Order: sequence, then C-alpha cells, then structure tokens
Amino acid sequence: MAVAVAANKKRYMWVLIWALVGGYAGTVIGYQSVSQSGASAPPNGGSPDHSSYFAQHFSTDALSPEAKAAVVRAKLAPVPFGKIVVHTRDQMTPIQPGQGSPSTYTSEVTFENAGQGLVRRMELMQTNKGERATRLELTYRGYFPFLTQSISSNASALPPVMEARKVVRFDTQTDGHMNFTYFYGVAGKEISTDPGQVVCDAGKRYAASQINPAIEGQALELECQIIDENGGVTNKVTFAYLDKYRIALLLQVKSPDSTLDSVIEDFKPE
Repeated sequence: MAVAVAANKKRYMWVLIWALVGGYAGTVIGYQSVSQSGASAPPNGGSPDHSSYFAQHFSTDALSPEAKAAVVRAKLAPVPFGKIVVHTRDQMTPIQPGQGSPSTYTSEVTFENAGQGLVRRMELMQTNKGERATRLELTYRGYFPFLTQSISSNASALPPVMEARKVVRFDTQTDGHMNFTYFYGVAGKEISTDPGQVVCDAGKRYAASQINPAIEGQALELECQIIDENGGVTNKVTFAYLDKYRIALLLQVKSPDSTLDSVIEDFKPE
C-alpha cells in the first residue's frame, strides 16, 4: 500500500508540473503517467468537442468545493478580454551532450475568460514529426493551475482531469513574491498527502511589444519555481505577465534534463 501511495504521489506531481510548464514532451509525459485509469472514451473519436467539453469541464463549477471556496474568498478581479489566440514556436534542447538533438514544435494557445477571475487555456501542439497533443487547463492568470488535462492525439480514452483539490495558500497579487500551495489529485480519487507549490518572484518591467509587436502595454517578468512534495525544485519557469490582458505567457522552462524556449509568433485578442 505504501508503495502504491508513493507511486500515485509521483504521478500526480509529474502531471501538474508538466501541465504548467508546457511543451509537447511534457504533455506526453503527463498523459502516459495517468492513462492507466481507464477513463471513458472521449467524444468524436479521440478529440473533445472543444466548444462544449472545454467550457463544461474547465469552469469554476468544475472545481472541488474547497478549491471553489478559495476562489470565491479571493474575490479575483475579472480579466479584460473574452478570448485571445497565440501561436508559438518552441524548441526543447537537452542539457547534457549526447542526449539527442533539439526538438521543435508549434502550438496554438487559446485563452478564454472563464469568469470569476479565472482563465481557460487550451493548447494544441504539433511536433516537427507531425505528432499532436492537446492540453486543457483552468488557471489563475495562466501561471497557477487549478484543473489540467493532457490528451494524446492517439488516445483511445480520456485521461483523468488533475485538480488542485485543496488550496492552502493563494497569493493573488502580480508583483513581489507569490505562492500557490495546494493538495492535488484526480477527481474522486485520493488526495496527495503532501502539497505541491508554485512560487514566483516578479522581476523587471519592459514593453510587451518586445515579445511580439502585436502585444500592447507593459510586461512583467515572473521567475517561478515548481516545488515537489519533498521541497525540491523540479523546474524553473520564466513567464511574461501582460498587464493589459492580465495573463502570463510562458517563455522558458529549465529542468535538470532540458531547456524549453518559446517564441511568440502572433498574438490576437478577439
């Protein structure tokens, strides 16, 4: 039993870490880690109907009672947009020599106003080999995860939605030092016995047009660390928080094995 619990904790943390930091490779890791649960087959032969499935399963009402209560207590300011579509070109580079060549992929990222200050985020990814995957999230501002699901294009069943089940600390300001501490798990299953953390520190401000000419206003650099249940830093993530839109765009991820760099190719508020 102890071995099974430890294995489950490891699976949960891997999924939440990679769901946050992004990348096709991360999505595949997350999917393979949880696919053994035997979830029901997805609609439309393996690809969710994004307009209905996304809205229904990634909303405030889909949160656990404890997580929803934390959102309500926080009285979050609304985001000032309905929808934003971003296209990125990304490269993952191994750290150590001999670990392979850099891999590239492209992504279409859609941000939607989910209400009550939260943002739905859908990422459709394709590698340079034509492999595809989808990641669905409900987040605070794009950097604190509440709900996450990563789906391989060849999946015969939907993997479970990973969720922040109980929020211990939820810093909602976007400057200085921020901490999101939470217990996590699959809906209806056991909760983690130790919390995970996302810890961020704000850095310099600069013109958001430096990221892409279509982005207006100022950007704030956020340096975040993903901390596992043992207190170890597993990934370091750089975001650009966009003041005008109140969302964060992922720019870089550093892990012990690789570095992921993301370039914003276009940015379209709708």
